[in-house]
Amino acid sequence: MSGVLIIGEAEQAAIATAIRSALAKPMPWEKMRQLIVDDRDNPSNTLTLDERPNADRIEALRREYPTYPVQLGSYVAAISFEEQPNGLFRHISIASRNPGKVPNEHAAKMLLEAFGFSGYPPSRPYRVWVEEYEPGRVAINFIELEPA
Repeated sequence: MSGVLIIGEAEQAAIATAIRSALAKPMPWEKMRQLIVDDRDNPSNTLTLDERPNADRIEALRREYPTYPVQLGSYVAAISFEEQPNGLFRHISIASRNPGKVPNEHAAKMLLEAFGFSGYPPSRPYRVWVEEYEPGRVAINFIELEPA
């Protein structure tokens, strides 16, 4: 089992607060472009710590343009918004308390719905990848273009 997902009334309120906070402070494209890693040739679709750009730069930008985490049972989902050339993207990063685990497809679908994504698979342009954020710990990431 990858974890336990809890989305009750208190969690729904925390999600709404996190979305409002993240939407109020999206990362501008001129900052976002400093973090982008071209991993199109990565067959595992997992971005490792070694492949990430300067960790100090990421930390500095995330202090200025934070993600907003919400604890949902044994998962943590962090929401942010980022400007990209095609428009504003909604970004969620979902990690399990269990090292090396990510949510199963059913839990991921529920989390995407709870955080305002169009569904899974999304109906708007999107991307999905797995990213190592600490040694042995990974998160699944979804970004989706917001409606104009």
